[in-house]
Amino acid sequence: MEKCILVPFDFSNEANFALDHAYELARIAKFPIHLLYVVKSEKQVEEWQVELKKIADNFSEKNNYPVHAVVKAGNLFETIYDYGIKANAYLAVMGTHGLKTINNAMKVIKKFVKIPFVLVQRPINYGEYDKICVPIYGDKKMRAKFLWVKYLNTLFESKVYIVYPETSDSGKKAEIQSNIMFATSIFEKDAMEFEVTSLPEQNFADNLYDYMSEIEPDIVLFMTDKYKKTITQLKTARNIELYKKIPIMCVNPRTDIVKLGGFAY
Repeated sequence: MEKCILVPFDFSNEANFALDHAYELARIAKFPIHLLYVVKSEKQVEEWQVELKKIADNFSEKNNYPVHAVVKAGNLFETIYDYGIKANAYLAVMGTHGLKTINNAMKVIKKFVKIPFVLVQRPINYGEYDKICVPIYGDKKMRAKFLWVKYLNTLFESKVYIVYPETSDSGKKAEIQSNIMFATSIFEKDAMEFEVTSLPEQNFADNLYDYMSEIEPDIVLFMTDKYKKTITQLKTARNIELYKKIPIMCVNPRTDIVKLGGFAY
């Protein structure tokens, strides 16, 4: 079955932003976009199918790109997951409403072990992911996201900004350095441009977003289990606002080694 990019849709401004972001990823990868709206009962499907198809058709005509409208009845989280698997979604792009909906977003994201989610709250800035920020921690399970960095680079020829917390814990330090070496071996092999920066471990969340305010990345990649923890630890109003502006790709840990976009590592 042909792969697609899934956009869970709720007719909000943020959902429209997600569609724009999805298009930038889809048009280069040449995957169709599937808009999915979940309703509570089968009686609502036909009515909302008409409304969603208007949006899909308008976007498709404007951009000369295939966008499919799908309305399903059922539990929001289960339906998004079931459809994503059925439709062979390669990744998903979802609009969020920030901290107030972070728990709901996590319920969806955690189900998709093999499908990362790009979370957006604001309109697209430049149209391409030329700068990618990648926070690195000690957990080896996070190595899955290096493959997604590699994939994004094949689309956009991105520069990668690796960031890690300075720590006095010798065990953590060794694990972080091991992950950095693993990442750089991948990036150097593909001649990807990257740089590595350390930041104080104390107040790392704010330090990370202070750093991102300087480099102005187009996307930041978090492992899903680090996403909520990092965002909820932000203390400064400036960084909370910045968090809303920078798209976040959430990647779940995985124990298998799989082909991603035609390559394997």
